Amino acid sequence: MRRSGNQTRRATGHRPDGVASTIGAGLRVLSLFNHLEPEWTIRDIAVRLDLPYSTAYRYVASLEAEGYLVRHRPSGTFRLGLPLIELAGVVLNQLEVRVQGLSLLDQLADATGLNANMAVLYEGDTFHIAYAVRSAVPRMYTALGRRAVAHCTALGKVLLADLPFEEVRQLIERYGWRPYTPRSIQSFDVLARELEEVRARGYAVDRGERSIATRCVAAPVRDRSGRVVAAISISGTQESMPEERIPDLALKVQHYAAQISYRLGYDQADPAHVIPLC
Repeated sequence: MRRSGNQTRRATGHRPDGVASTIGAGLRVLSLFNHLEPEWTIRDIAVRLDLPYSTAYRYVASLEAEGYLVRHRPSGTFRLGLPLIELAGVVLNQLEVRVQGLSLLDQLADATGLNANMAVLYEGDTFHIAYAVRSAVPRMYTALGRRAVAHCTALGKVLLADLPFEEVRQLIERYGWRPYTPRSIQSFDVLARELEEVRARGYAVDRGERSIATRCVAAPVRDRSGRVVAAISISGTQESMPEERIPDLALKVQHYAAQISYRLGYDQADPAHVIPLC
């Protein structure tokens, strides 16, 4: 009788190294796809991962057979497949901060007429987990799963401000400064002062650090222990977010961030004591 894979592993006493290696390689292939580079050829995959073409072809063919990659025949490139959306949906629905914050994110966008975003910290980047679109800022800046260098964004500065600075330093030393514009922070001294200001005033501002043409204001979302678990923000053009409007917008972002925090059990965010909207 044919034995199952589990029975085979018990009989040999270990998991074949080739299986783990193949799974790891497949995940490395999938990790290449992002919002800026959504399509790849097999040759480009081979070059980026430093693999022989035949090896890259084998990995891509396996992922295509399972539906995780789809061939775009006119261009000869591959795109991510629909099964990944199903997996992403499972992850998103398990994020309590997203579940509790979606309706309030919509309210924030309605109250300001600007795009609203929610993000968490991941590998030195902000990782967008929710958004509500209202303004003319390009949709690419509000896409689910979009990543951006944390210290170059208001969302990221809020998230970094809750960490010991030595931990922030280690993240940047590991992943690099990776500036987007001439206004992006590229100094530990400047970043330390900026994060101290964020902690003091309770919100962060991005004035053309991610994109010269846009501005962003963000505030922290806390769980029942008071730990910052996410950040929410509003973003728009310089024309829609002039400097004199920043303080009022910051109050609104803090208000809705506090409401989400209260839903997560943060007692100090009791609606009776939440920052009032003017």
